[in-house]
Amino acid sequence: MKYSVDPKFKEYYIELVGEENADFTVDKNGLLEDRDAFLAHACWEYKENQLKAYQEQIENLKLQNDCMIDQTWFMKGTPVANLIKHAEGVYKAEVAAQNSKIKFGTDDNEHWFAYEVPFFGTVQIDRIEEHGLVEWDIHFNECWQGPFNSKQQCIQHLEECIAEKRQEVKEG
Repeated sequence: MKYSVDPKFKEYYIELVGEENADFTVDKNGLLEDRDAFLAHACWEYKENQLKAYQEQIENLKLQNDCMIDQTWFMKGTPVANLIKHAEGVYKAEVAAQNSKIKFGTDDNEHWFAYEVPFFGTVQIDRIEEHGLVEWDIHFNECWQGPFNSKQQCIQHLEECIAEKRQEVKEG
């Protein structure tokens, strides 16, 4: 069997022992002649395989309990990856809302207004609660849009629409 050295290992080993000390000469049997390099490669390959196995285990992890993120239920047995993907979306919406220059004001914590929003003028966000569930709708461009799971998702949607309008003007 011909022995081949992974290019990632070569980089790792050169960094470990220095380029002048890294010998990747192969003997007549197709194995590395340098015993230290051969052993280091075997250890490195073993660790790479362990990491791959751990990664596969993590990807196949299931929730052990029911849990809820932002009004979305994840039931016991659901892949953890689904929960993580959803949480990333929630986080992105939170970041978009925090970075938004658009400021919404409210008097009653049910209706929020922003004025002089680029391309859309006055924008309204409503919080609607029915049977214990909360949804969020946003009104701009003479149209109600939603439902969204959070005020942050409404703002993220608005920011995306403003970005689209700016792109249209550039291309225009």
